[in-house]
Amino acid sequence: MDANSQPTTGTADSPQSTLHTTRRRVLAASGAVALSGLAGCAALDGVLNRAADAALGTTSASPAAFYSGDPALWADQSDGERQHLPSGATEVRYVPAGLRARGQRVDLDGWITSTTTRAQNHNSSRSNRTQPIWVPDLDGDGYDDAARTLATVLDMERALSIHLDSAIAAVDARSAAEATASLDSFVEWVTEVRGTLDRCGSEVCVTVREHADGRRDLGRSARDAVAAAEWEEAASSLREAREIVDSDLKLIGGDLDSDGDGLGDGTEDLYAYLDGDGTIGERFVVSLPDARLPNDGPALADELTPRRVLDYLIGEQGDDRCGEIDGPVVVHRDLACRNLLTATLAEETEKQRHVFATAEEGSVVVTGACPAVEESHELLRISTDGRIEAPRTLGSWGDERTQGGVAASATFVCPVLATPPDCPSPMPALLYVRRLSHDDQYLYAGGWLLDDGALYEDSATLLVADGPNVLAGVTRSDIEEGGTDLESLATRRKRPGRAKYGDIVLRKAFAPDEDDDGDTLPTNVRSACPSEGHSYWAVQSRAALADGGGDCDDQDPDIHPVCVIGTLDAPVLHLVDADAASNDVKFKAGAELSKAVN
Repeated sequence: MDANSQPTTGTADSPQSTLHTTRRRVLAASGAVALSGLAGCAALDGVLNRAADAALGTTSASPAAFYSGDPALWADQSDGERQHLPSGATEVRYVPAGLRARGQRVDLDGWITSTTTRAQNHNSSRSNRTQPIWVPDLDGDGYDDAARTLATVLDMERALSIHLDSAIAAVDARSAAEATASLDSFVEWVTEVRGTLDRCGSEVCVTVREHADGRRDLGRSARDAVAAAEWEEAASSLREAREIVDSDLKLIGGDLDSDGDGLGDGTEDLYAYLDGDGTIGERFVVSLPDARLPNDGPALADELTPRRVLDYLIGEQGDDRCGEIDGPVVVHRDLACRNLLTATLAEETEKQRHVFATAEEGSVVVTGACPAVEESHELLRISTDGRIEAPRTLGSWGDERTQGGVAASATFVCPVLATPPDCPSPMPALLYVRRLSHDDQYLYAGGWLLDDGALYEDSATLLVADGPNVLAGVTRSDIEEGGTDLESLATRRKRPGRAKYGDIVLRKAFAPDEDDDGDTLPTNVRSACPSEGHSYWAVQSRAALADGGGDCDDQDPDIHPVCVIGTLDAPVLHLVDADAASNDVKFKAGAELSKAVN
């Protein structure tokens, strides 16, 4: 076998760019794929019965890619308050797969398209302060337990400070009901802080823990005084509690930010990276045929469960066992060894972030969340009709919605740690993936995007959807002529104009009454102050939760929330009528797919 065999790859920077191949060479049009291109090829040496002619379904696949957005939005990338962050060069790779069982093997086509999103000056473009509630694992040897505990406690202290302010205001107004409710929350948070600090033995942790009992007693005394209408006594207890809380906030903040630069110790390099031209997201589409071995043999789609696809995305790239065969499916090393993306994605084992979703009449917003939010989860499944579930298992893609010859599964979203190649440390991010079925092929479409709410105050990453992806079949002549009318394909959507953004990420100040063209957010989730449940601002931290969502209506001139908006329902363009085309032709067409719109 040729141990150096590589898949097809290439990039396209713009419609005018010259296509080129990298070191991965274009494979022959005959489809004679070297077995070393498949994971675990050594185990296939003895398998001689090639059953391609007897396979049920198709063995052919063609590239698919997310639409890169209206070129006019590329040209006008910033107007001060609003920035368009288009995707970069599209990489195309040929990644053949295979099925094997009972001495039979079928070789199958496979394609990956992927692209990155970069943001210039991600810090300086906002007035938001950094959010020192997320602590990175800088050396990969495990988290600094004391720092992580203190970051959690800092968030808790901010929350109880908000409840304390509410209690003081209610006492001043002689409102017994409001004062009692705020003091109940204050005492509850102090108790929570006390329990959390039991796991930390640092000097600062010990000091704050010693203060906790006194603050709890003061809260209880104030509550008893309110019940007895002894308002001056209640006010005195609260003033004493305020002094202790302010002292603890200063003590913890100084320990987490020892040099006083406003950045948590150990995060300076990450924020410097985001202040430059850092990668903040990626998108991908994997195309594989709808194939099954005969005689009730295994089907490729049945084997590629959500759990398995997530395993291909999350974990160390190129680990020692990544090429081993697992069951009847044989996938290319770029999938098996997690080289699908440029960034390394790791599971968020410390559970510093969860995901939270809200839906209204089929429109959905998914965002990162503090684990203290009861409705947040480690993973969510978002159905095409807006149903939100926390699945117990990952063995199925769930119910599919079929329309116009396209079947769309639910979308799975979870928090991860993303480390792009040039990034000095992992960054919090949201990973998403769904399965689409079209033209006898399965498309696994997804990506990751920086979780802004973990790093900045009054900020949130919003992954939005208004239904399943618009999926357009594109021929080679369409690509040459730019003849795909995406707007007409999107007319069934509640907000068809949003399709023009494609995979462009929007970064903008939140203004619920000034949605410039009415297209940046789905109709039914534009309000960040819902009538029921939490807003997407409130779930970002414990402090925001205590504040009830902060300035969700954007009326406070001192608070300027920032949205980083990505779409779960971005249009996908799929090369069709190309079964007889060579890999070279498919490769070149795939590189131009994302721009094949008139």
